[in-house]
Amino acid sequence: MQYLLGKSQNTSLTPTEQNELWRYVVAEKPEAKDVTFETVMTLGLIIVGAYLLEVILKVSRG
Repeated sequence: MQYLLGKSQNTSLTPTEQNELWRYVVAEKPEAKDVTFETVMTLGLIIVGAYLLEVILKVSRG
């Protein structure tokens, strides 16, 4: 998911990549199945941000 979101910031995703990103986001947030792709990207960024924050907090605790 991180890769696809990063790639989408620099270039357009292929339809296959968009579907893959959609599947990742819907797996985390099932209510996302009926929203626009832009909303899916926003939700994906929130999910990845929360994951990265969790990793940083775990690393900082030692």
